[in-house]
Amino acid sequence: MSVPSGEMVIYGINPISVLIEHAPSRIVRILALPKGQGREQLVERAREAGVEVGVTRERQLNHYVPDGQHQGIMAFVRSKEFSDWRTLCDPNVSRLLVALDQVTDPRNFGAILRSAEAFGAAGVLITSNRCARPGPVVAKTSVGASELIPIAMETNLARALDVAKSAGFQIIGADMNGQPTVTLDWTQPTVLVIGAEGKGLRAKTTGCCDAIASISMMGKTESLNASVAASILLYEATRGGVVSSLG
Repeated sequence: MSVPSGEMVIYGINPISVLIEHAPSRIVRILALPKGQGREQLVERAREAGVEVGVTRERQLNHYVPDGQHQGIMAFVRSKEFSDWRTLCDPNVSRLLVALDQVTDPRNFGAILRSAEAFGAAGVLITSNRCARPGPVVAKTSVGASELIPIAMETNLARALDVAKSAGFQIIGADMNGQPTVTLDWTQPTVLVIGAEGKGLRAKTTGCCDAIASISMMGKTESLNASVAASILLYEATRGGVVSSLG
C-alpha cells in the first residue's frame, strides 16, 4: 500500500479539521477508526462537506503513520502547490514574510509555519535543497497551519531575498549577535529570515540582510530553538505594526 502520486498523507484530528474547514476539495479520502477520541463529529463534518470517508483498522493507519500519532484518523490529500514568491513580494498585499535558511527539521518547520500563520505573515519561503518540505509531520506539528499559509520555494535564497528587497521589503535576519528588537523599525514591509538549528544564518544570507535582530535573554541559556526564536520575532514584528500598517 503506497500513497498515490500527487497525494500525501495528513493525520491527526486538528490538521484534518483545518482541511475540512478551509480546503475540503483537496481531500481525496479520509480513513478513520470506528469510534472514539472525538472523531465522530469530525467524520460527520467531512461527509457534510462531500468528502469520502471510509472505516478502517488501526493496523492500516499504522502502516501509513508508523509513529502511531494518527489519533485514529488520516486523509489522502492532494499535494499543496507552491506559491509564487514574486507574487507574495507585493508590499500592497504582503507586509510580513518569513524565509528559512536551511531549516531541515520538519518539526521546527511545522512550528514556524504555525507561528507565521498565527501572527499574520503572508507567506513562507523555503529553498529547493537543504530545507524541510511540507508533509505529514509538518502538517501535524503546525496543527494544520501548513495547509493555510502560502509556501514558496526558490533554488537560491540570496536571489529570492534580492527580489523582495527590490519590491520594497527590508530583510531582517535572526542571530544572537545583532540589534535588540526594540531598535528596529517594524512598520516597514519585512522579510524575517530564520537560520538552521545550531548553525544560524549562512554568511551569504547575513550579507543580504539590512539588519540582524537579536532576542534579549536574562537567563543562562545561550540560545533558543529556531522555531521559538521565530515565534518571538514574529510577535515583535506584529507588535511593531508591520501587519497593521497594511493599507
